[in-house]
Amino acid sequence: MMIVHELVGTENLFAGQLKEGYYVVREKYNMLDIHQCSADVFQQFDCGTEEVITVVFDPGNEYSLVCLDVYTFENKSPSLAELKKTLQTKHQDIFQIETISA
Repeated sequence: MMIVHELVGTENLFAGQLKEGYYVVREKYNMLDIHQCSADVFQQFDCGTEEVITVVFDPGNEYSLVCLDVYTFENKSPSLAELKKTLQTKHQDIFQIETISA
């Protein structure tokens, strides 16, 4: 028995709201449970989906992405508002603070 994670989609979130070089990447996986029934027969069971949200920093050098945090959500991902609130709490220094001049 083994669980296989099959990548079915990836996208960047909040690209315009983070400082330059910081990205939030969401990857969606199908999870499959594979059982070997005999030497040449396998049985596959659908175990739902899993979303992995990763906060990364790209300092601009080739092959130099830095992973800051990883969040995993099974079957139901948070709303964008919930995710933004979590990221703002844990990574206050990343989000740009807009100032309004009088």
